[in-house]
Formats: sequence, structure tokens, C-alpha cells
Amino acid sequence: MFHLDTLSTLVAATLVLLLGRKLVQTVPFLKKYTIPEPVAGGLLVALALLALKKSMDIEIDFDMSLKDPLMLAFFATIGLNANLASLRAGGKVLGTFLIVVVGLLLLQNALGIGMATLLGLDPLMGLLAGSITLSGGHGTGRRGVSCSLSATVLPTPPRWRWPARLSAWCWAA
Repeated sequence: MFHLDTLSTLVAATLVLLLGRKLVQTVPFLKKYTIPEPVAGGLLVALALLALKKSMDIEIDFDMSLKDPLMLAFFATIGLNANLASLRAGGKVLGTFLIVVVGLLLLQNALGIGMATLLGLDPLMGLLAGSITLSGGHGTGRRGVSCSLSATVLPTPPRWRWPARLSAWCWAA
């Protein structure tokens, strides 16, 4: 097994990103369906590493200390390719879809906060059960949960004990 330190992992990630950029530029399918460069490069490298592991039993261990900040940066920048011109090109169907999605996000949050309040939990726990995880994905929920659980006394039967108020700074940290 090979272990890559933080700097080597960052260099490897940069090379994967550059590989993805080259793939998206040269493969029409990837460009047509706007597959993100990190996804294209990462999938190819993941398959290569899998083949390396299965065929020669060689495993590469990456340093994970930068995983959370880099994942946050990745998901924050995914939407940067979107612009108003492409939104207009989608026409009435895309506009209707956008309105429906925003409405459902608000409904998810209202239901989550309402259920949390009915159960005597902090409303932030309801948001965590709402659009944070349902729309943001499990990675976004993981970030919120790690902070929330650090402020929460885990339940012990027969009674559940929750903090009076979870602090909102966890979401920005």
C-alpha cells in the first residue's frame, strides 16, 4: 500500500482535475451533458485505481485532512457554469421547474421544522431533516450532523435529552 501525504494528495487531485478538463474538452458526450471536470477525471482515475487494486493488489491511500474543505469547494462551485442565458434558453419549462423546486424546498423545510417543534426538538433539527439533506445531499447533512451531534447529548433510553437550543454557528463553521 502506498500512502500519499497532504501535498502529494493535493497534487494528485490537481492532476485528476486537469485530466477531467482534457476529457470534457475532447469527448463530445461529456461536453454535451455538461459533466463536471472533477467528475469525469475522478471517475476515470477511480476505475484505474480499482483495476490496479484488483489486478495487482496495489492500493493507494490518500491523506483525507483536506477532504471536507475540498468537497465544500467542489459543491459550491458546481453551479458556477450556470448563467442567466442558459436559464432563458430552458424557456417556460425550466421556469416552471424552478418554481416547483423552490416550492418543494420550502415545503420540506416547513414540514421538518413543524415536526421538530411537535416532537419538542430544536427547529434546526427539523431543517436538517428538511432540504439540507433532502436537497443538499448526504454530504451536506453530514457536515450539519457532525456539528449538531457535538452539541447534542445522544439519547439514552428511556428518555431523550436534547439541548435547549443548537447554535447556528455550526452551519457556518
